[in-house]
Amino acid sequence: MISRLLRRFLTSRPPPPEPPPRAIIGAIGEPFTSVLGSMYDGEPQLGADGQMHEIDPLTRIQPRQGLWLYQLIREEKPDETFEIGLAYGFSTVYILAALHANGKGRHTALDPFQDGVWHGIGATRDRVTGVRPGTFEFSRETSVQGLARLARERRQFGAIFIDGDHKFDPALVDFFLAAPLCQIGGHVVLDDLWLPSIERVASFVRRNRAGFVEVPTPIGNIAVFRRADEDKRDWKHFVPF
Repeated sequence: MISRLLRRFLTSRPPPPEPPPRAIIGAIGEPFTSVLGSMYDGEPQLGADGQMHEIDPLTRIQPRQGLWLYQLIREEKPDETFEIGLAYGFSTVYILAALHANGKGRHTALDPFQDGVWHGIGATRDRVTGVRPGTFEFSRETSVQGLARLARERRQFGAIFIDGDHKFDPALVDFFLAAPLCQIGGHVVLDDLWLPSIERVASFVRRNRAGFVEVPTPIGNIAVFRRADEDKRDWKHFVPF
């Protein structure tokens, strides 16, 4: 009885408070910590028009998730990284910080809505962090347009972060088009797993894409898949998901 009451007490306690963002991201170094700290603090950010703009406090990735992405790129040291969906550029700064620490690499991002509600803030993250020229490539193409172009250019990426349209069918198309651009041994990261639409995409990949192996992470809001092989499915292959 005592152990049962103890277990009930322990599981009913609220989780410990999350440390402030700067305490979590301090390891990535300056100027990236200060840039991200300002963004997490909700301070106005530089837009593409040269003006400072207020930002939506709900549009961001959590510090631990960003730090995980940073560490992945630090460990894998890819020559090229890619991102669908830029918004204010939270994830972009983590990626740029990792490439800067690696001393090499280029990051490419697509966002056709960057000049609208986002005021071009994400597109200025290379400028405000001062990364070396050529580290950041931004396009206003849709993901379908941009991914088709990158395929024609035979580009290959070691890490791909998918955070664009969160409806099921566009997110699945983003994965489908991005998958062949992920080099063998590279990773595809699906963001916002809390949404049923993205969880369903992750379920499809788990059941139907044997060439992609899921990588366990401590971050509950992402699904991460390492590309282990070419797509060798039969033309009529399908597994319910």
